[in-house]
Amino acid sequence: MFRKLLIILSAVFAINAFPDRLGRIVNGDLAVVGQVPFQVSLRAWGTTFHFAGGALISNRWVLTVAHKVSGRAGNSINLVVGARLLTSGGTTVRSDQIRIHPDFNFETMQNDLACVHSATTITIGQNIQSIFMLPGFINANENVQVSGWGAIENDKGENSNALLILTQRTISNDDCVSVYGNVVYDGHLCTTAITAGSGICSTDVGGPLILNANLVGIASWHPLPCGDSRPDVYTRISHYRSWITSVTSV
Repeated sequence: MFRKLLIILSAVFAINAFPDRLGRIVNGDLAVVGQVPFQVSLRAWGTTFHFAGGALISNRWVLTVAHKVSGRAGNSINLVVGARLLTSGGTTVRSDQIRIHPDFNFETMQNDLACVHSATTITIGQNIQSIFMLPGFINANENVQVSGWGAIENDKGENSNALLILTQRTISNDDCVSVYGNVVYDGHLCTTAITAGSGICSTDVGGPLILNANLVGIASWHPLPCGDSRPDVYTRISHYRSWITSVTSV
């Protein structure tokens, strides 16, 4: 489902826990027009290169992962909303501000969250809508959906042109720690595949994880190869709800 794209960050990753940062959804289903109206494609300004996903939480703010936007200038990102295909459609607005979580750690991927502000107001409509952030703790054994344009084959790095959706199941952080060890923190939310061989990959990161049409996570990192039997790891929205509000007033 979601494809290869994260870089192993440190010796801690000798077990290939943190993927590189390149991306895809392996064994996902095609999204129909308007099915994921809060999905955002982040692209380098002045190009059509998709490097991460995002979730629209208001008409001015997008949530994504810090490791994809850290070090970028505040006005260096094109935010494409309302698109199903990478090559056509959607509305493009430019960023003017990036707020990285102050405790983000690139080596451990802890607090991997960022808020990107649009320079202009995004017009909300049928195919462009913000998503509600669920404030409560998400337990294990919930069916959730993640979406993105990551590659569809585990041995190739090309992005999928069409937006893909994948259903996964949440697991407890204790179960996630049993696989990855102490690189899993309270601010993480882990999922496991329902369909064997499915999962997120690099340019899927930053994308929304939803439960009953509510945002519960942002795709952060995954094992290599993508879609193996180990969990995918998300930034847990409920853990950072107060920080998000302090930055965005959402």
